[in-house]
Amino acid sequence: MNVRSVDERTAILLITAIAVIARLAVLWQPMRYDESVTWAYFVGRPWSTIVSSYQFPNNHVFFSLLAKLTAAVAPFQPWALRLPAFLAGVAVVPLTWAVGRRFATPAIGLIGAALAAGSTTLVLYSTNARGYTLVVALFLVLLLLADRLRTSQRLSHWAMLAVLGAVGLYTIPVMLYPLGIVVIWLLLAARQASGAVRRGLAVRAVAAALSAGALALLLYLPIIRNAGLGALAGNKFVEPSPWPMFIADIPRHLVDTLLTWTSPFSWWAVPLLLLLGVVGLHRIEPASRPSLVLASALWCGGLLVATHRAPFVRVWLFLLPLFHLAVARGIVRVASTPRVPRAFISPAAATALAVLVATLTMLGDTVRRSGDTGSFRSAREVTERLKRALRPGDRVLAPIPTNGPLLYYFSAQGLDTALLNTPPESTRRAFLVLDPARGRTLDWAVSVGMIDPALYATPTLLLRRADVELWSSDRR
Repeated sequence: MNVRSVDERTAILLITAIAVIARLAVLWQPMRYDESVTWAYFVGRPWSTIVSSYQFPNNHVFFSLLAKLTAAVAPFQPWALRLPAFLAGVAVVPLTWAVGRRFATPAIGLIGAALAAGSTTLVLYSTNARGYTLVVALFLVLLLLADRLRTSQRLSHWAMLAVLGAVGLYTIPVMLYPLGIVVIWLLLAARQASGAVRRGLAVRAVAAALSAGALALLLYLPIIRNAGLGALAGNKFVEPSPWPMFIADIPRHLVDTLLTWTSPFSWWAVPLLLLLGVVGLHRIEPASRPSLVLASALWCGGLLVATHRAPFVRVWLFLLPLFHLAVARGIVRVASTPRVPRAFISPAAATALAVLVATLTMLGDTVRRSGDTGSFRSAREVTERLKRALRPGDRVLAPIPTNGPLLYYFSAQGLDTALLNTPPESTRRAFLVLDPARGRTLDWAVSVGMIDPALYATPTLLLRRADVELWSSDRR
């Protein structure tokens, strides 16, 4: 690639195109557990159910509404269900460039976008029918808006901050993390100002945050009336852990997060990326602006201590573009030494980096191989096999996460999903769907009481794949 032939604007267009290709390559991957549950209990139900039901936190309400709209275009096509996540996931790439360019330099923005284009985790959640990429995109937009709000008194801009914050909260309550970072950053900006400007900026930032929260509560009102506020803020996934357990979980949580953020790179590259990120964390923005690192540490650290519960690693997905920008800053610093050619951080080099990362993701098949959110790659094949064998009175026994995708593909194939829940006293024959890679063997099924050898004959193996064993057993 000719270095002089690629300017910044051309580079970001090429990098975004690479991001599209990397995501299209896995947009048709088999349905995963979490997104299957999202479809079965929310997106596949009436509109009124989406806005009023929250028996599982899988209901990312604003995303579910968008997904129901796009899924109607092509029923039971995973790509249609995932389309809102896909579009938001693609948008994350140029938004990462825009944030890097605004808060640092064009070179840092392009390199950060290049890393985001092929990131396994961002590609995965761009092709997963959940609302996480919407939260990431909204966070980046809010950062760009917040930078303008440092010097803007226009009510429409502050109203936009409140509305976008509310939309994020209505997508997933964990939007509280990125929204809080933006507000803390604005308060730090107010601290740098003086007199009336300081007071005005601080008051407007707090007012916008409170308005976002109030608007989100208004949107959630049907759910709160049906299930109570605890359904949103008190489910089992956010309940505080005992302090000793929380403290013991933190090192493992940090390692898991780092490994997730650095995929698709090999293990040996992880320390290098971490080092570059640490070097870049010194500042990813000019000194005239408050530190995003400080705002993130203050707010996220405070919430972690307040909740003393290590969340799912995917909760931190909104911070991944900032990590990419920190690594980009480290790369630029290293490349700024006299011995390194300037072409190393040129737009053409950033484009080449995007090609490299996306190629590693696609050739390594790292997205499909990821078990995040419950993968079951053989779900469609198992469903087609069962379709030829199932009869009234049969029962399909499948543990998490195999049961979610089966629920989706059963519906897609026109099978009676009640066969996944046939009452034991009515069951004449049982089919066991087990994943030996997760330790779900036939012996395991017996040990946990999934099937009782005293009631069922010796099972017969019908199908074996890398991620599944399908067994059949008649009632004695």
